[in-house]
Amino acid sequence: MPTSRHHGAPKHGDALLAGLLRCRRCGRKLMIRYTGPKHDIPRYSCWRGLHDTGEPRCISFGGLRVDVAIGEAILQVVDPHAISLAVEAETQANVRRDQVHAALVRDLEAARYSADRAFRQYDSVDPENRLIAAELELRWNWALARVSEIETRIAERNASALTPSPLLATDLNALTADLRTVWSAPTTDARLKKRIVRTLIHEVVANIDDGAA
Repeated sequence: MPTSRHHGAPKHGDALLAGLLRCRRCGRKLMIRYTGPKHDIPRYSCWRGLHDTGEPRCISFGGLRVDVAIGEAILQVVDPHAISLAVEAETQANVRRDQVHAALVRDLEAARYSADRAFRQYDSVDPENRLIAAELELRWNWALARVSEIETRIAERNASALTPSPLLATDLNALTADLRTVWSAPTTDARLKKRIVRTLIHEVVANIDDGAA
């Protein structure tokens, strides 16, 4: 699931995915309504077409099992084993980035040497020998362009590199335990859970199997 962008404040009610579900069939956002004797059972419905233009109702399904499944998926994402794999993957990615950067630095050194040599050859040629001078000038310009290209690549990689404060695996595991405790606590406000959901999820595309029992 893609990471989140700003979705505004979580809506009232316990439904975790209010405002985050999009219908796979028509592309509209799903609406939420509450049913049951206490009006506390969420149901996600794609009725915007009906409300706006009188189109037939699209999909609709109960929200309790969906919300439970989303909660379990979120806790699995921050499972200690998953955290360890993520830390290891980030370590390997950093190693690869360092290797690429070192290779680019070597290429830049070689390109600068070639450019300097091309300049010295051009600078030493007899100006009267126009054909040779023109050819050496082209080689010098090409060498300068190569230097500029590599410098640009290095600058772009440096600009895109993320340098967050490193978190140890032990710190992440502690955060995981805290999240599990908070999530499972009966006193936890539904609005806090929805903030957590919106931190991890940008959007969920939903559909139903019409042939399922």
